[in-house]
Amino acid sequence: MQKLKNLVKRFVKKDGFIYKVIRKIYHFLSTIKYKITNNKSLKEERKHYSKVVEEAVETIKKYKNENYIVFYNPTWLGVANSTKGLFKNIVPLEHVYDKKDMEKLVASIIENDIKSVIFSQICDGWTSIIKKIKEKNKDVIIKVIWHGNCYEFFSDFTWNLNKEVMELYKEEKIDSFGFVRSIMYEFYKKVGFKCFYLQNNVHLDNIERVEKEKTNKKKIGIYNADSRELKNIYTSLSSIKLVPNAVADVVPINEGAKKFTEILNLETTSVNDYIPTEELLKRIQQNEVNLYPTFTENAPMFPLESFEMGVPCLLGNNNDYFVGTKLGEYVILTKEDDPEYLKEKIIECINHKEEILDLYKEWKKDFDKKCEKWVEEFIKI
Repeated sequence: MQKLKNLVKRFVKKDGFIYKVIRKIYHFLSTIKYKITNNKSLKEERKHYSKVVEEAVETIKKYKNENYIVFYNPTWLGVANSTKGLFKNIVPLEHVYDKKDMEKLVASIIENDIKSVIFSQICDGWTSIIKKIKEKNKDVIIKVIWHGNCYEFFSDFTWNLNKEVMELYKEEKIDSFGFVRSIMYEFYKKVGFKCFYLQNNVHLDNIERVEKEKTNKKKIGIYNADSRELKNIYTSLSSIKLVPNAVADVVPINEGAKKFTEILNLETTSVNDYIPTEELLKRIQQNEVNLYPTFTENAPMFPLESFEMGVPCLLGNNNDYFVGTKLGEYVILTKEDDPEYLKEKIIECINHKEEILDLYKEWKKDFDKKCEKWVEEFIKI
């Protein structure tokens, strides 16, 4: 199949009618092949998704007559933590494929007189649920929180979902959007969409605080970077190598990053796979500073989580945190791809750690109040 695809790409004009037809046929045949070869695992997967729907239906009952509920995917950790940090009436829900499952969800929403349904990002099947809700009761208000930015439209998955939700808005099946970065909010507002501004927030009083181990090493963390280019893992590792007496703690670490640390002869502690958020937040408390120098973001959770655990975090110049503050001067990066610059910022951060943490505590008090106000405006009927 792949050889056929490459052959077509070579001889058929990419934007032509014939190419589009062949592409549809290829997609259709690939889907059939995938279903046949993965039949057993697909059945188990669908069974799992149906179970999640049953649990969601039961959760919705707890919010009978409430003004709003928020659906979120608990397996999308960033979105899940964002949703938990902002809203009270939350309902875990994953992809929904079965029409009967969709009908159960919609029936539960209508029967329990939920006035407004908020979708925190969009999973497979959720746009169909939105349509069915409006078919049953057009007075139910539908809102979508879009956690991504324009860069992510390069992904076919993200682009297709964005296209669908924007079309549903034009059809008046979605009433408004929430954006977690000011530039996205301002843009969509200017081009005529009804939208609201939100900011991610974290409250981590339930996370155990652990005693820091005594060591003469400077442990510096790189987390949730994996192999995505925008996460900038190799520049982070390079900068840590330049810091005297430093150890990089990397979770998860991929094979390329492992090899790179060997080439650099960089001392490293690591875990191969993602670990639960609670476990990660205990782990990072051993660090002097954490790095999150991403090339593009909207409202990343990790920098706030790091500060809440008492560890400063350097972050990319591509979100709304700490802008225009003394704290921002210390921790917002302007040259994310420069190892020498990053090294200097790491050392500065370590040398001013107590001042930086005090500045964060003051900033967070005001930020908590703003977040509450933004959420109140968004959930208002």
